[in-house]
Amino acid sequence: MTTRAVGPMAGLGWLKNAVNLGRSNPKAVFGGAALLAITVLVVAFGAGLLQATAVAMLGPGMTIMAVSMVLLTLVMLVLISMLIVGFLRLIHAVENNSPARALDVFGGFGDLATSLRTIGLVVVLAIVQNVLLVGLLAVFASGVVGWYAQVMQASMAGAPPPMAALPEGLGIATLLAVVIGVVMYGVQAIGLCQIALRDRGILPALGDGFAGAFKNLLPLLVFTIAVVVAMVVVGVVVLLLAMLVGVLAKIAGAWLAIVLGVPLYLLGVLAMYVVMLGAMYHLWRDVCGDDVVAAPGEALTA
Repeated sequence: MTTRAVGPMAGLGWLKNAVNLGRSNPKAVFGGAALLAITVLVVAFGAGLLQATAVAMLGPGMTIMAVSMVLLTLVMLVLISMLIVGFLRLIHAVENNSPARALDVFGGFGDLATSLRTIGLVVVLAIVQNVLLVGLLAVFASGVVGWYAQVMQASMAGAPPPMAALPEGLGIATLLAVVIGVVMYGVQAIGLCQIALRDRGILPALGDGFAGAFKNLLPLLVFTIAVVVAMVVVGVVVLLLAMLVGVLAKIAGAWLAIVLGVPLYLLGVLAMYVVMLGAMYHLWRDVCGDDVVAAPGEALTA
């Protein structure tokens, strides 16, 4: 598959299209996002409860904690990967005016082969990202690696973090982390869509992802800046709403804060899922160009 480079301002288009994602079929898009969020929250709560029960029964040893954390991570990884497959296909159907419903978000559960490739891609990308980050930090900001290791050891031991001054090279480390994160977002977006919508294997999807991301570093940077600006604006709005809810709660009682705050929080979670995955889809669609085809079992319309 051939990826292509797009103009820098395409990054703004990805965010704009993601924000407008539910315009043609809001019931399917936001209903699917709601089912995704509820499923993740329920399973996370259940898995966390089992983890706490295991620790309480077997004792708070480091081995028990480590094993339970690994199992919890694997459960959430499998679940989220399956849901992402379904939601990306739902978005694809909606954006191409094909029939879609909220329950399509569970489509990945019926396509185990694709879901397993999605899990494999996410795991490989996590390994690659961490190896790259640690390797670059070891070369350009070695003090940060040692400082972070001390912080993690103190955290796992239940001790307060060391109060030493921030290590040299923290600015370079932050810049490297941002650059790697931006590139990996592009790789992940293209790779996930290639697997979910084009039935690609893990290695071909990775190749397409890296090729597309490096060809489009400028639009990815513009997209990142636009997201940061949008998050600042949204953060200010959320802060003002929180202050307003707090004032009303003082007048009417704490129950009002719950009645108003919980729906606003859930709405924010839904918007996050829709925008995050919607931006991934439109990034992939732009970069893949004329190679866009129907998702498995769907008819693509112009």
